Amino acid sequence: LGLAAATGDQRYAEYAHAEFKATRDYLYDREQQLFYRDSRFFEQRDSDGRKLSWSGGNGWVFAGIARVLERLPASDPARTMYEELFKQMAAKLRAVQKPDGYWAPSLLAAPGTTPPESSGTGFFVYGMAWGIAAGLLDRTQYEPVVRRGWRALERAVQSDGMLGWVQQ
Repeated sequence: LGLAAATGDQRYAEYAHAEFKATRDYLYDREQQLFYRDSRFFEQRDSDGRKLSWSGGNGWVFAGIARVLERLPASDPARTMYEELFKQMAAKLRAVQKPDGYWAPSLLAAPGTTPPESSGTGFFVYGMAWGIAAGLLDRTQYEPVVRRGWRALERAVQSDGMLGWVQQ
């Protein structure tokens, strides 16, 4: 998108949108409204039979969509695709946030069975806070989610200043 803006050549934006759409069409689980890490995970399940949806990977997507939308002109025909996906993911992420404010390393895991995880949590807090500020997410529904996530991230800062509970 940056090249399209810098050069005025919309072929760059069209290519980026087509590649994103192809990736979404391949890795996005429309039923769960989350992304698979890669095709090796299509059939994998946890010990309770739940699909595996990697927190960090979904975080990269969710925060990345926020960054795309931040730079994407309102007139771009692909904008609706990104906004709809962002809102779908936000709703699912809101629903799977753990009571302690973190998101699980595997997003669909039972909340009480997973350790804290700050990588995905940071991405999701960022994306939702951006979505509220941009007017895409309802403040009354999402601000409490962001605040719980922020408090979780504050608790992850260790006495030496290092951030804990980061995926390896």
